[in-house]
Amino acid sequence: MFVAMDERAQLVTLVTHEQAAKLRQHQFVCPACRRLVRIKNGAVLPAHFAHVGPACQAASEGESDDHLRGKRWLAELGMKLGYQVALETYYPQIKQRADVVWQRLETTMVIEFQCSPLSPQRLAARTRGYHKLGLTVVWVLGPRYYSKRPGMMQARFLQYSPRYGYHLWFSDGRRFLEVWQLVEQGYLVRRFGADPLRTKRIGVGRSKYSAARMIQNQLHYREPKALALQALAYQQGHHLAGLPWIVHERPLALLGLKVPEWQVRTKFLLTFGDRDISREMFVEFWQAQAAPELTPLIDQGILIDLAARRWLSVLQDAHLLIAIADGWRWCAMPVWYPDLTRKLQALQ
Repeated sequence: MFVAMDERAQLVTLVTHEQAAKLRQHQFVCPACRRLVRIKNGAVLPAHFAHVGPACQAASEGESDDHLRGKRWLAELGMKLGYQVALETYYPQIKQRADVVWQRLETTMVIEFQCSPLSPQRLAARTRGYHKLGLTVVWVLGPRYYSKRPGMMQARFLQYSPRYGYHLWFSDGRRFLEVWQLVEQGYLVRRFGADPLRTKRIGVGRSKYSAARMIQNQLHYREPKALALQALAYQQGHHLAGLPWIVHERPLALLGLKVPEWQVRTKFLLTFGDRDISREMFVEFWQAQAAPELTPLIDQGILIDLAARRWLSVLQDAHLLIAIADGWRWCAMPVWYPDLTRKLQALQ
């Protein structure tokens, strides 16, 4: 932590090693728990305060080098962007300490720089706390979370805003801050930092050929979810490696689903076979795919609805499914193949 309270109940922010050396003889306490803290002024980490004894609830996250430097860098970036900035603001009403706060006009943003593991329950609770005070909170993921193909570990931090839609924030805590906006089969990435704003697109979708090979590999290496789906397919005389090509059409590549999108689509085909699908059955099937704990910061029902609407559109555009009064009826069934070899031959 960089902020502590001195003998006169004034907040002191450590900025440099030289300042810390001059203050070594003074006594400081934590602004949250009012217990004694000491100055740590080594050669490796930035000068900072640390509790004498166990840290309090407000300072429960370990102060790694990445976390300490990242907080300070995000504070400096906020000032460059024209915000009034405060490090480690403590909110006694909710007993939470924000890493950084950016404020401009009527806008106040809490910036939480997350470098360590955080459970979905704790993430949701801290977010609710800030919302109780009417504060916007932005979760910025540190180096341990940075990936060019975000997955389940990052999905819990998926956020929504009118400006960026569904998105993630990343920072190395030294050079850049990035927002990854979820777009068709990938991300639109905007990088903020010392240089002018840079934008690039990162695709995460697979080619049909690559997607088909991936399923074969998962069966070969006995991936549990793929094996469970294979068992269901086998009961109906199908082989998972030969699932219809339609399953790979126009995926959304959404984060936060309980199973990959291709598996949900395959289960849909195996569940409904060639029978009519009522609206009630359709809704019940997709609701069963929800796992709210995977995306605690957003309504997962909206994600599920997006995936359901896309799959329905794919089937209707291929003239496989048509709407009827109370739902949908198959007018043709997708073609299953005996194995991957013949599936690939059909693509040629």
